[in-house]
Amino acid sequence: MNILIATDGSEDASNALNFMLRFPFPRDTKMTVLTVVSDIPMLPAELDVIDEAQTEALNQANKRLIEDAQELVAREGERLRADGWSGETLVRNGNPVNEILHVAREIEADLIVLGSHGIGMAKRFLLGSVSDRVLEYATCSVLIVKKKPGEEGEAAIEPGTNAPYRIMLAYDNSDVAQEALKQCSSLPLENNSAINVVYVMPLITAYRQDIRQHINSIWQQKKQIMQAELEKAVSSLQWATPNVTAQLREADNVSDEILTAAEQEGSDLIMFGCKDKGAIKNFLLGSITRRMARYAECTVWAVRKKNSDKLS
Repeated sequence: MNILIATDGSEDASNALNFMLRFPFPRDTKMTVLTVVSDIPMLPAELDVIDEAQTEALNQANKRLIEDAQELVAREGERLRADGWSGETLVRNGNPVNEILHVAREIEADLIVLGSHGIGMAKRFLLGSVSDRVLEYATCSVLIVKKKPGEEGEAAIEPGTNAPYRIMLAYDNSDVAQEALKQCSSLPLENNSAINVVYVMPLITAYRQDIRQHINSIWQQKKQIMQAELEKAVSSLQWATPNVTAQLREADNVSDEILTAAEQEGSDLIMFGCKDKGAIKNFLLGSITRRMARYAECTVWAVRKKNSDKLS
């Protein structure tokens, strides 16, 4: 597995790396730590009027930003190496979203990892909208690490070990959901980890009695089919952990119901297949994906088939 970790030195970016050190990724995973530096913004008119001394001061300030960024990735890279992970560190200059996506393609990343709301290092890039846009445009999977409201810092664990996680897998038997299932089943989970597979059937309102009777028959058949699919999913996950459960739920709003289920179960992570929408992309992502990524209180993992084609 090849993972790109984007950081800006903020608390949320640090939480993302803490997650990486605790989560049971395969031990042959390669991790690349990236930070992106944007030069101090100056308008052309401003550059035209500053004198030589001011120009030198500006150049020195930008140089210092680069040096700070190099020190940052060196520290984070050392934390990974101390935990037994292999990889490298990169500093790039430019637009954060563009550079993250460019590096992900360059190194053929399977997964991009970001914090949800970075505010450090001169508020350079992990400011919510960046994680949203990376999720929208990435051609690989994206993991957005969040700290639950009121949650204390993670307890220290021994280097080279992992923590148990409570994972919710949002499942609907689609191609992308099956990819998420495959990814989840490949994780070398720790003892006491648990997986809850959830399928939410969207409720359909019909006012005429004859239509309701007709739909009810189809609805019951669909429930039986999905219950059988959930049982298959549970079976395929049990080699990773014996603690696998399944829920078939019904709701008007699918994404809200998944978020509610995750909160009720105390999930640490929600995994789901990422459904892109083609040419118009429904504002680039399906509403369910966007809402879960944005409003989940826990970490979210949007799974894509690697390098899947996306229409422009």
